[in-house]
Parts: sequence; structure tokens; C-alpha cells
Amino acid sequence: MSLAAALKRVLTLVVVVVLALGATMALVPSLMPSEAVRQTVARELSGRLGLPVTIAGTVSVHVFPQLLVRLEDVRIGEGAPEDLPARAEALVGTLRLLPLLAGRVSVSDYVLVAPRVLIRVAEDGASNWDAAFASLRGLTGAKAVAFPDFRVVDGQTIIDERKTGRHLTVSGIDIAVSWPGSDRQATVSGSLQVNGEQLDISAVIARPIALLTAEPTAVKMRIVGLPLRAAFDGQVTNGAAVTAQGAMTVESTSLRLMLRWLGQNPGIGPSLGRFALKGEVQLLPQKLAFTKVNAELDGNTADGALTVSFEGDRPQVQGTLDAGRVVATTYFADLNLTPRPGQGWSRRPIDLSAVTHFDVDLRLSAREMIVGSANIGRTAAALTARNGRLAVTLGEAQAYGGNLRGALAVAPRGEGYEVKASLSVQRAQLGQGLGEWFGYRRIGGIANAQIAVEADGGSMADFVRTARGQASINAVEGSLRGFNAEAILRRLERRPLSSAGADSRAGTTPYERISATVVIEGGVARTADLVLEGRIVSIRLEGAAALASRELDLQGIASLRRSAPAEGAFDLPFVIQGSWDDPFVLPDPQSLIRRSRAAAPLRNVTRDRDALRAVLDAIQRHGHPDIGADIPPPLSFAPYPPLRPGD
Repeated sequence: MSLAAALKRVLTLVVVVVLALGATMALVPSLMPSEAVRQTVARELSGRLGLPVTIAGTVSVHVFPQLLVRLEDVRIGEGAPEDLPARAEALVGTLRLLPLLAGRVSVSDYVLVAPRVLIRVAEDGASNWDAAFASLRGLTGAKAVAFPDFRVVDGQTIIDERKTGRHLTVSGIDIAVSWPGSDRQATVSGSLQVNGEQLDISAVIARPIALLTAEPTAVKMRIVGLPLRAAFDGQVTNGAAVTAQGAMTVESTSLRLMLRWLGQNPGIGPSLGRFALKGEVQLLPQKLAFTKVNAELDGNTADGALTVSFEGDRPQVQGTLDAGRVVATTYFADLNLTPRPGQGWSRRPIDLSAVTHFDVDLRLSAREMIVGSANIGRTAAALTARNGRLAVTLGEAQAYGGNLRGALAVAPRGEGYEVKASLSVQRAQLGQGLGEWFGYRRIGGIANAQIAVEADGGSMADFVRTARGQASINAVEGSLRGFNAEAILRRLERRPLSSAGADSRAGTTPYERISATVVIEGGVARTADLVLEGRIVSIRLEGAAALASRELDLQGIASLRRSAPAEGAFDLPFVIQGSWDDPFVLPDPQSLIRRSRAAAPLRNVTRDRDALRAVLDAIQRHGHPDIGADIPPPLSFAPYPPLRPGD
């Protein structure tokens, strides 16, 4: 037989076999009883899931392009259709050819199309899936369990917690699961959507059977999405409750974005940016406890312990963190503590809405803290937020060569807030502190100060306008910048009616001691006992400062001391008015006229009466505060430490 003839016979045989196989495959849908397929698949799935599975729709077999069986309306569990634990639009299975030719139905893998899974947790913690898990545990104890590969397409899971009222919908579930056998590891990969954001997930479970027998098993999991990235590597136990322990990482490009995605309201602002938690974690029911954590927020890093609990109406965050260098500028940016040049205090509403959605109890220590241009040394602070109320306690801070202690409490009130603040300053550089925090750089010295103030409103401008309270200060070894009191007094002593000129707004006035008590009421700070004492000049002041407009209205007496007591002191009444950033000093003209000994100056004054009247009108126009008015009783302050060593 020739080669050509042999090839022809082989090809003919192949064609016959293919045609026979094709005819057989074409006859499969008509020869396979749909009811047998329905019962076989339902029985197999019921045995594997531990829940009754019902195929309520039609059954169809497809040969091309793949040998498949499609079962419509798959119901898992018992109850009304809307209360079933799970229900799918269809179940598509891949049929094995050889068993099929032998008259048996065998499915190699499944695809669950558009399943809807309902998880309901009662107030006592019982779930509508408890019976299914109990049944699965019973099955695993009786025999080895293995699932074929299966995939979920366009799935949806609804979680309804009756106790907390939480309702979560996870949609767009597209997940593939491969589990070759009960003693083999399982892999999970796919994606899903939570609150409108897609998350890609992947996991490796060392012994899936252990999750059904309440035994620990190793699990590696990774979640990647726009709002967050998370990874876990440890052990998981599915006992009376699901618990886990291992290494975990949670990070996001924006904590504010992540909180908003989780349904919280973190407000707006430049803070709460890049965020990361890395460390050893214990996952308990409704709680995430980092025993050793490295936390990062807005470029600041700290180590310690942190617990996040989801019990109750609001998430609760507790922890103790220790940081090296903390830049807190962004957290104060929205408060606008310092007025902008030419614009005054900010009227922008202060947004602390985030504290109404969280309960926070944090203890923070830092070796250095930066707030704008302010640099604070070793700091220990506590932050507490509960029921919408915020409290910040500054246990101790090393700053400006001294120590600071203070407290701040903020509570909602109407459309704004009620603020109470206190601060104790011990042996600090006065000028440096006032300059860095409030932009006021005209006074220096070493100071002890105590301040207690309250205010109401929704912006910094409101707080300043409604401020009330008391402050006291003692400072030594400093100076006042903006005028030279000694030069002014000596010139006016020689020529009483000469103009103060540029000297009234230039130079410095050194002092040995400053003391004052200030009472704040309605946004106006008043003092009746401000005393400045220097070696040559002493000044006593009383009057008011309007905090909202940042303007001064003070009057006092400056005294030029003599080296010889017999010469007598030169006393000059004066007023200080204008902006506290750039005030002007006006000597009392009547006093100067009285001190003038020559008639010519008086005639000059008569000729220049219009100019003097303008000065007097300016003084009268600003008026003097009523020092004798009723003043609220002073607050009780602790005694000061000595300003000078050895005092």
C-alpha cells in the first residue's frame, strides 16, 4: 500500500471519529434529563455547603464553545426569597466529558452568576449563617472536604447588624477560588467594590479546613485600592468568633479620604494626609489592637501601642505613642491663631466635625514639636475626644528656655463652640513666645505667666470678640521695643514743649521687672496695675486693649529717676494708642505746659493752639476706660516659681 493511500485511510478514520463525537455531543442536551442534572447539582452543593440548595429555574446544557450546564435561579438556605442567606441568578458548571459519556453528571468547576448574599446579625450576635457553619463543621468531622474551583461574578453581599444599626453593601464581587483538596492550600483572588471604590484582593489560606474546625491556620492576605492598601501575614482562627494575630500594614495616601470612604466626616483641611500603620496586631471581634506599632501621619512617625474599636455608636481610638520630631503646623492651619497682616483675625469657620464621629484617647510624647515658626522641645500631651467634645492637655513642654503647661477644652454650642483654655508659663523667653505664636515682637524678657480664658463662636474672630477671663504676668531682665522712654523723658525735661518726634516710635526701653494683672471681658483686656521698673525709668500703666481690633488705649505715668534724691523725679503722664503692632505714644500736653518756665514757649503754644487742640481732641476722642468699673473676681492661680535662680 502506498503512503498516500495510508494517509487517506487515517484521515478518513479521524473524520469519522470527529463526526461521531460531534454527533454525540450534539445529542447530549436532548439525551441528558434536565431533572437529573438539577438533582445531581443540588445534592452535590447541599452536601458541600451544609445548606439546602434549590434550583428553582430552568436547566440547560451547552456544548459549544464548551461543555457547560446552566442552572437558573439558585437558592441557598431556607426561608422567603428575600430572606434567603444566598440567592444567585444562575449557576454555570463545566461538565466532565468521560463521566458524561458514561451517563453520569460530574462538574469540574462552578461559576456563580450575580449571587446576592445576605448576612444578618441579631442584637445577641447570632447570625443567619450560624447553622451553615455548624453544618460545615459537622461535615469536616465526618469526612474530608474539598471544593472544586469556583468563581463568583457580579456578586453582592449585604451585611445588616441590628445591634449597631450598621448596614454595609459590598458589590461588584468578582472572585476566583482554587482549592485542590482538603489538605491543600487555597488561593483567592479578585476584586470587589465597597462604598463605590474598587478593591483588589488576594489571599493564600494554608489549611482552609482549619477554618471550619476552629483550628488556627496561616493566612496571607493583601488588599489594594485607591482609599487604602492593607496586608496581613499571620494566623486566623474561626472559633466562636473570628480572631487573628500577626503582622499587619494599613496605609493610605490620605487618611481624610479613607475616613470619608468609610462613611465618616473628617471635615476639610490640609492635615490628615498620608497615613500608615505597621506592626504586630491582634484582630478581635469589633476590635483591632496593635501591640507594637509604627504609625505615620502627615510625615510624622511614632512608635507605641494603638487600639481601634468598632463597638458602640462611634469608632474608638486609644493609644500611647512616642515620636521624635512632630511637625504639627497643618493641624493648626485651619484655626488661624495668628491674624494676617492687614486682614485681622480669621472669620473662616473652624471645622471640628470629625470629633463628633470618633472617640479618641491618645497619649503622645515627642522630643521636638514644630508649629509654624514655633519650636517646642520635649513635650507630653494627651488628646481626648468624646461625644463631640475635645480636650487637649499639655502635661509639660520645654519651650523658650522654660516650661509650659496647659489645657484646652472645646465643646459644641449652638452653631459654634465653647472654648476654655488655660496656660502656665514658667521662666520662658517672653518675646520669643509672643513672636512665634502671635507675631508680637515688641517685648522681651524672662517671664512667668498664667492665663485662663473662655470664649464662644465658630471662628477665631468670634473667639477673640467674646473672650473673657484673666491673666497675670511677671517678667524680668527685658526691654520694650518701639520707643526709648529715657530719651523721651530727658528731652521733654529740658524742652517740655518740644515734639517727641521719631524717638516716640523708635529705640528700646530696658526694664528690670514687669508685673501686671489683666482682666478680659467681652474681648477687651483691661489692666489697672501694669508696672515697669528699670534702673532709670519706671512706668505705671492702666487702660484697655481691644483684642478684636488689636488696638491699645492706655494711659500712665513715666518717671525718670535721679541719681541724687534731692533733685526729685521727673514724672510725665502719657497715653499709648493705636495698633499694638505699631502704637504711638502721646505725652500729656497740659503737663508739659505747666513744666515750661519761659513765657515765650507759652506764646508759641498759643500760636500753635490748633495743633495742641488736635492732640487733646485725639486723646478725648479715644477716651479713657473706666478703671473703677466692676471687675470679675480674679481666678485662683498657683504661686509662681522664682524668676531668678536663688530668689
